[in-house]
Amino acid sequence: MSNESTETIIQSLNPHLTTLADTSTRDRPVKRRAMEAVKKETLQIKTWTNASSAAADLLAHLVDSLLPCTESAIESIREQTVGILDSLIAKCEQGGIDNTVVEKLLRSALKRMQEEGTEEIRVGWMDLCTTLLRQLKKITVTLSELMLDIAQMAGKDAFSEVLQRDAKFILLYAQTQPKSTDYACERMIRLTVPLLVHRHTAVRVLGIKAMEGVLLASPKGLHLLFEESPERQPIVPALVYDASPLVRDHLFLSLGKLLCDWSPRDRYQYGERILPIIFQGTFDELPSVQVTCKSSLSGVGQSCARDLFEADIIHEMPTDQALSETIVRQETALDALCLLLEYAHLDDIVKNIKKTLHYLMLVYVNKPEVRDRVCKILEQLGLVLPSADIFLDVLLGRLDKTSLTLEGNGASTVAVTMAFLNTLVRSSDTTSFKRIDLVLKKPFVQAYIKENREALEEYEIIKARIANLPSRG
Repeated sequence: MSNESTETIIQSLNPHLTTLADTSTRDRPVKRRAMEAVKKETLQIKTWTNASSAAADLLAHLVDSLLPCTESAIESIREQTVGILDSLIAKCEQGGIDNTVVEKLLRSALKRMQEEGTEEIRVGWMDLCTTLLRQLKKITVTLSELMLDIAQMAGKDAFSEVLQRDAKFILLYAQTQPKSTDYACERMIRLTVPLLVHRHTAVRVLGIKAMEGVLLASPKGLHLLFEESPERQPIVPALVYDASPLVRDHLFLSLGKLLCDWSPRDRYQYGERILPIIFQGTFDELPSVQVTCKSSLSGVGQSCARDLFEADIIHEMPTDQALSETIVRQETALDALCLLLEYAHLDDIVKNIKKTLHYLMLVYVNKPEVRDRVCKILEQLGLVLPSADIFLDVLLGRLDKTSLTLEGNGASTVAVTMAFLNTLVRSSDTTSFKRIDLVLKKPFVQAYIKENREALEEYEIIKARIANLPSRG
C-alpha cells in the first residue's frame, strides 16, 4: 500500500531530519550523510507503480521538515534539499499537490531567491518553481501573485542563468495559465523588460520568447513595449537595431507569429504597431534576417487572406501561388502593409495615420528602389480615407515653418512631402486643393522647394494637375 510505504520512509527519515534540523555548520560529515540518506530514501519511490500519489503524499509529509534545510549554513545541504524537493514535485501527478503545500514552497522560494548567495542554488529554485508550475492546473490568486513575485525577483538577479530560467518560467506561466496572464498582462510584460534589455544575447532571445508567450495569451500589454521611459528607449523598436543577428531574427519571428496567431480582432487592432517593425527588418543588413521578415510577412498575408475568406469578402481561399501573385504579392513588407490597409478598420487607420506616414517617409527617403510600393500604399490610403483632409492635415503639417526650421534637413522633408502630395492629387478625389495651393505658395516653403531639384519637379507636376482639375469648394 502507498500509505504504508510512505509511512515506512517517513519513519526511517525522522532521525536524519532531526539531525538536519540544526542549520549550523556543526557536524558537517554527519549532516552530509543524513542528507544522502534522505535523498536515497525519497528517490526509491520512482520505481513504484503508484509513484505519483506516493510522491504527493511524501511531499506533504516532508515539506515542513525539508524547507528549513534550504536555510542551512552548509551549501551542499541547501543545494541537495532543493534538488530533492524538485524531484518529488516532478513525480507528482498534475493537480495532485495540495495548495497549502504549493504555497509553502512558493513562499520559501521567494524568500530564498532574495537571501541565497550561491547562484547555482538560485537556479535550482527557479527550476523547482518551473517544475511546480508545470504540475498545477488552476491556481488561486494568492499562488498567482507569489509566482509573479518570484519572477520579478529573478528578473533582478545578476546571474544570467537565473534570468534565463526566469524567461522560461514566464513563458510556461503564460502558456499554462492564460486567464491569469490576461488578468495580469501588463505586469507580466513589465517582467519581460529586464530580459529584453539584458547584456547577454541568450537572455534577450529567451526574453523575446517570454514576451511572445505573454502577448499570445493577452496582447493588451503590447503598448508598454513601445513607450519611452526616462531610463531607456522603447523596447521593441530598439531591438530592431540589436547588435546580435540572432536577437533580431527571433524578434521578427515572434512578431510575425503574433500577427498570425492572434484573433482577427487582435490582429488588426494591434498590427499597426508591429507591421512597421517587421517591414523595417526587410532592410536589415543581413540577408538571412531579411528572409525571416519576408517569411513572417508571407504568413501574415495568408492569415489576412483567411480572414477575408471567412468574412466572405473573397469566396475561395487562394492557393499559395495565387496568394503570392494576386492578394499578397509580398516581395517586401510594404506589400503586406498595403494589403492590411485595404482591409483594416477605418478607425484604426485614421487613428494611426500620422505614424504610418512618418514610417513611409523614412522608407521613401532611405530606399529609393521601393518608392513605387510606397506610392501604392499612399494610393490605397487615398481610397480608404473618407476625406483627403485627414491625409492633408498630416502632410501639410510637415510644412509648418517651425517644424521645418527645427529639422536638420528641411529641404529633404519638403521634397518627400511634395512627392506624397503629388501621389495624393493624382489618386484622390478631394475638395481641398486650395489648401495645398495656399501652403505651397508660402515664401518659406518656396525657398525650400527651389533649393531641391526633386521638390521643384514634384511642385511643377502638382501645379499642372491642380490647374487642370475642376473648381472645387
